[in-house]
Amino acid sequence: MRRIVFFTLFVSLALAGQAQESNEASDFLKKGIQAEELGLETRAMEYYTEAQQADPSLAAPWYRIGLLYEHKSHYGQAIEAFRNAIQRCDTLAEAYEHLVYNYILDNDYNGARNGGLSDSNELVRLTERAIELNPQSASACASMALLMSHQGRHTNALSWAHRAIQLDAKDPRAYNALGVVNYHKGNDADAISAFKKALNADPNNTDAYYNLGVMFTQRGNHETAIGYLKKGLQKDNKSIRLHYYLGVAYRQRGDSVRAIQCFETILKMDSGFTPAYNQLGAICCDKGDYNKAIAYHGHASRINPRDAESYKCLGKVYADKGDYPKALRNYQKAVQVNDSDHETYLLIARLYALQGNAAREASSYKKAAKLGNKEAQAWMTQRGKPW
Repeated sequence: MRRIVFFTLFVSLALAGQAQESNEASDFLKKGIQAEELGLETRAMEYYTEAQQADPSLAAPWYRIGLLYEHKSHYGQAIEAFRNAIQRCDTLAEAYEHLVYNYILDNDYNGARNGGLSDSNELVRLTERAIELNPQSASACASMALLMSHQGRHTNALSWAHRAIQLDAKDPRAYNALGVVNYHKGNDADAISAFKKALNADPNNTDAYYNLGVMFTQRGNHETAIGYLKKGLQKDNKSIRLHYYLGVAYRQRGDSVRAIQCFETILKMDSGFTPAYNQLGAICCDKGDYNKAIAYHGHASRINPRDAESYKCLGKVYADKGDYPKALRNYQKAVQVNDSDHETYLLIARLYALQGNAAREASSYKKAAKLGNKEAQAWMTQRGKPW
């Protein structure tokens, strides 16, 4: 969602309900907005940081910083920035909307990709607050639709998506939310129709191209997915998530050369984007180049020690190498960071089985089953064990 609204400072501060900022902070904010309009995001970030330092009580610099991180696909840092904005002004509805949206995006890359949004109830409360502050916000209703969908409450999700469209029939995010909900329900034709309506509302909407690319990739139609992702990149060739999923589509199609090019392109734009390192490591592991794979995943874990996916990937590499103790240590690090990933607990159970540790094998299967893993649930059922 490239949805940065270039408020004048007067309007920004009116929305924030804050006292007039210092002249110095005001100057930095103005310069930051001007830099953004020129596409100079690094310089804009510097100006907003200087504005925040000049007047730490202001929400506006943190809000702008969050938007920049969002566009760079640094969702964790965006979340922190929007939370800082809300701490300074708890009536800024837009900050709540973007906070929730970035949690959803972060889930797609880093968090509970296998277990859903572990903190979705908190996010529902945050979205309710955004709607309370701005009942006419189609964007907030779209966020609620996505959250309901993540919780498996598809009927409620559809209601919220339709409400978003009723509030603003020209808001592409409302149609994107409707498309995602239909996709989760398995209604592919309705999902495609909704994503295309998002493009009719805004032909430059990269969210719709991304969603179509993800959907067709996950359905195994890689050529169509690649076409949509490339069209999205024609609209925004600096979009990290479009480059990322294009690389995923190429990798799944078996074209590791083009996949590597996509992930290396990302790292040229942002050398700290850990999912790209993990994808490069996975490609090396696929080829049996375990040492290089370990180097990529290890680098990702050093960049972000809270990146559960890096440890999980390291565990898989060591398991493929036959080094089960190191594999187990890394899987355990992964669940220490993210204890809602049922797939990692399943992998731990399999390792304990290989090591002949029946008690810990059963305990790990039970944990995976509780988190919703179907294979683990079947394992427990076959043995007459409750979970």
